Amino acid sequence: MVLEELLAPAGSPEVLTIAVNAGADAVYIAGHKYGARAYAKNFSFEEIEKAVNYAHLNGAKVHVTVNTLVNNFEIVDVLNYLFKLYQIGVDAVIVQDFGLIWLLKTFIPDLEVHASTQMGLNNYSSIKWAAKNNIKRVVLPREVTIEQIRQTTEQLKKDNIDMDIEVFGHGALCYCVSGKCYMSSYNSGRSGNRGACAQPCRREYRLKYRGYNIGNGYLLSTHDLATYNNLKEIEEAGVKSLKLEGRMKSGDYIGTIVNSYRNIIDGKPVEDYKKDLHLVFNRQFTNGYMMGDKPGDVMGRGHSGHEGLYIGDIVNIEDTKVTIEIKNKEIPVILEPGDGIAFKYNGKIKGIYLENIIKQDENEIIIDTTRLVKVGTEVFISYSKSTHDYLKQFEKETIRNNVPINLSLTWDENLNLFTKVEYYLEDELINFRHKTLDKFEKAKNKPVTEEVIEQQLRKTGGTPFYIGNIRFNNMPKDIFIPISEINQIRREILDTATDLLLKHYTPTKKSVKSVRKDLTKFFEDYENSPGKIKRKTPKLSIFIDDIAQIKAASGFDLKRIYFDGNCHYNNPEDYFENIKETLKRGSLMAAPTEFVWVLSSFISEEDAIKCNRIVKELQEEGIIISVMGDYPAMNEIFDCSIHGNHNLNVWNSFCVHNLNAAGFKSLILSSELSGKEIKEVVLRNHDRNIDLEMIVNGNLEVIVSKDDFTNLNDGKDFIISNDADYATLEDKKRKKFKYKIFFDYNRQSHIINKDCLCLIEEINEIKEFGLDSLILDCRYSNEKYTSQILSIYNEGLKNKDQEELTKYKYQIMDFSQSYINKGNFIEGRLHEDKK
Repeated sequence: MVLEELLAPAGSPEVLTIAVNAGADAVYIAGHKYGARAYAKNFSFEEIEKAVNYAHLNGAKVHVTVNTLVNNFEIVDVLNYLFKLYQIGVDAVIVQDFGLIWLLKTFIPDLEVHASTQMGLNNYSSIKWAAKNNIKRVVLPREVTIEQIRQTTEQLKKDNIDMDIEVFGHGALCYCVSGKCYMSSYNSGRSGNRGACAQPCRREYRLKYRGYNIGNGYLLSTHDLATYNNLKEIEEAGVKSLKLEGRMKSGDYIGTIVNSYRNIIDGKPVEDYKKDLHLVFNRQFTNGYMMGDKPGDVMGRGHSGHEGLYIGDIVNIEDTKVTIEIKNKEIPVILEPGDGIAFKYNGKIKGIYLENIIKQDENEIIIDTTRLVKVGTEVFISYSKSTHDYLKQFEKETIRNNVPINLSLTWDENLNLFTKVEYYLEDELINFRHKTLDKFEKAKNKPVTEEVIEQQLRKTGGTPFYIGNIRFNNMPKDIFIPISEINQIRREILDTATDLLLKHYTPTKKSVKSVRKDLTKFFEDYENSPGKIKRKTPKLSIFIDDIAQIKAASGFDLKRIYFDGNCHYNNPEDYFENIKETLKRGSLMAAPTEFVWVLSSFISEEDAIKCNRIVKELQEEGIIISVMGDYPAMNEIFDCSIHGNHNLNVWNSFCVHNLNAAGFKSLILSSELSGKEIKEVVLRNHDRNIDLEMIVNGNLEVIVSKDDFTNLNDGKDFIISNDADYATLEDKKRKKFKYKIFFDYNRQSHIINKDCLCLIEEINEIKEFGLDSLILDCRYSNEKYTSQILSIYNEGLKNKDQEELTKYKYQIMDFSQSYINKGNFIEGRLHEDKK
């Protein structure tokens, strides 16, 4: 069986116990820091250690999420934490940060590493890169299709690459591709990359186009994923682990979904568990992009909360007797006293716990309630008392017998008993010999028999073991030992077996000593060598989306021109038919400045290969261009200079080091970082053959999504015919929050921040950082705007005093199309404790 792991979430020790007891093969948890759910209860280190032992005794594994991005100030702390996790036998850590990947590979190579979905490894080249970087498993983005997964696992087999594939199978979906969302960070200081997302996607919005209101509701809210009908296809595609989402969820929720998926995977009928899965929190279900649902089917724009399982509508009310006509015949419901039901009328929901059910059959239910309701009201069941009571069995800590152990009993001539003990863990043979301290005696009356000894030895309750085979060798006749001493033999054997089981998951003392030695030296070197700023005056670079803007850039001494024409085409056919000629013209106009083609975000392997073909054709014509992308294995495909886009999330100097080794010539440092953090990255960077850049002006991209705004809540699709046009997304409660939405040739939506980042007043400070290039993002603007911004920043770099820089800021405010702000530059992420 390929699908061998059901992976459950747990936000607290109590929920972990439920998940393991309900049948999870593995559980993923987080400590109090560095896990991407900062507002879950999470685990103290002592609780993690206890959880690891509890899981291992029950035949389950524990994966710890260390999947936030980390800055250079935190490196020593996070490595110490990872070392402790390694020591206590954590089965794997889930990591997003490219810098941590390199540090783990270098210093703790025996700690299993899984690439978080937020790493965005969505194509085959990036998965090959993961294998080379000591990553054992890739958690694929939720946007990858089942056919792409199948092709990937088949290719991995052909190339003899040992890589586990994990996919999300149930729970909440991120609106943004691969969870790489910056909307919360840039507008509330709560970074999703630091586990503190404020979930702006669950708010109400209006969609406007050319001033007209064309959509209302929870326009960015997705349905919840449910793949219980697709497990065979997922398994046949080569997926090893099915991940359930929900570290913020209750024990009832986790118990229900784990129990349901466990039984369905084990062959029980899906129909037996549909009701339970629909009753616990969900935003209605989708099969997800993985199983081929279109964006409009993935989105749940009508509401963003839980309603429960639809039963039917109220058709009659007589005094306190309310008649409900059953309309949901697919998932039959039998109501019981204590169940919770909800009444939905005109979008508002009221709930009650049932006390009196007068009648129910397959057509109608009559209840007695004093709740004020109306005919036509929709009725949902939102809580099942019987399901809740059933789940209580999973709450108590218990060790189940899950490992078969074989015993071979041999007596010597002095009646000493020697027992050979054998069992297997993960295909590894564990064995030892046990000598009985109290030897057997010659029987005076009733001798002990094989049956009596075996009966006592098989009593293994409360341990991970059950007795497989027992062999008796040279057992003398007419011997005696008290039953209590046979029980003592059993306890000693099982205690030793348990100790060896737990030790199996922890590294040897020699390994720990070696890692500690290497880390100690690294910490000393790191803390005693803070680095040195390489004094240089940064040059300007620009992002543009129209080659007409190149004319505005002529006359300026630019480092690079980044050309992003992805949103000027409505479909891949037009894009690939026309982009080569556009690149040719742009490159000739930009010369001698380096001209860089910005590839589509989260590009597929197929499209990347097509793009490289165009690069080669241009080279044959004497046109040399570079490319920019957002995945770590671009040099596997492209035969030209490659540059890293902002989605690579460069937060620390070790990330720079790792991506430099992957062939990147430049990297954009994350706009989520403060100026202090950016300065530290540059200071600590020892890779002088790679350029470091930062965006200092522009409306930053906050979301890329597969959503194409089809199936709006009135059922209509939104189609823009003008390829360079955009829609506006307006927060219904916070009307100043207005975002532009552009669509690329793959119909992905790109949501651009409402405010414009403007760091002209900080330019004197930024100049001292030692950066190679400062980027002005002039996409979705025009020649005049591009020329004005370039002129101001060009002047700003010429040692201007603060008063002049402030005047420049006001000039930018005058012609900017939106409010300006300083982003995270001054204070970083506002919600975080500052040390």
